[in-house]
Amino acid sequence: MSRVECDKARCSGCLACIVACLDQHYDEADEYAVPARIYEMKKSGDSDLEIYVTRSCLHCEEAACLKVCRYGALKRDERGFVIPVRENCKGCKMCLKACPYDVPRFDSEHKIVKCDGCSVRVAMGLEPACVRACNTGALKLV
Repeated sequence: MSRVECDKARCSGCLACIVACLDQHYDEADEYAVPARIYEMKKSGDSDLEIYVTRSCLHCEEAACLKVCRYGALKRDERGFVIPVRENCKGCKMCLKACPYDVPRFDSEHKIVKCDGCSVRVAMGLEPACVRACNTGALKLV
């Protein structure tokens, strides 16, 4: 099963992964339509040290989001990626409530948006767009 992992110590918070994801998947900018996200955290005990973490879908083996979707808005592909099927999404947000990682998002049309692992790129032997764009090597496809 494939997924993108982030080495927190290497992430600089440059947002290249976000831009690459947006470039790969969307024609128009919609602030809610970017599957990848960057989180900024302060390391406890040292107020000057910031840690950045990018989080995309973990494509869990027992994906809670997939289990609760009644409309077929999520499916698992042959590589193990949990793929959104936007045309089937009714905007009920049950997948968001079920996901322990708060990964699914919804765009301005109330349709699911989530990382698909750049499944099409990976099937062609390419890296996901976020991994390709990461200039610090923090992101890896595992």
